[in-house]
Amino acid sequence: MRLLHGPLRLRIEAEGPEAAEFADRAARDGLILVGPEEDSDLVAKVAPSRRIESIGGRRRRLSAREIEVLSSLVEGKSNSEIASSLGIGLRTVRFHLEGLYSKLGVRRRGEAVREGIRLGLVRFRA
Repeated sequence: MRLLHGPLRLRIEAEGPEAAEFADRAARDGLILVGPEEDSDLVAKVAPSRRIESIGGRRRRLSAREIEVLSSLVEGKSNSEIASSLGIGLRTVRFHLEGLYSKLGVRRRGEAVREGIRLGLVRFRA
């Protein structure tokens, strides 16, 4: 498990308008964008064909904060560890988890991790 200190560093492994839009939102949310040769805390793969369908059928994308929470789930962090590392409250973590689960169409943490990895939203690091 990797402990994060300071702002999260994000590497986007894609090009095009969707990746640029995602990069803009991530920068507004306080993430530091890094180049392909630099080490990052999070890796995002943004592809137009990989939009996430919510259970209601509307096209939805994960927010930068939801990606951070999903990455924390991949690292095996508890809700309190996620809250501490992101500087947010437990209720806010639960709020982001609900949005994440809804957008991914899952009910549990493990399912969210599996879907996030399958969709290329996050990557597992040993």
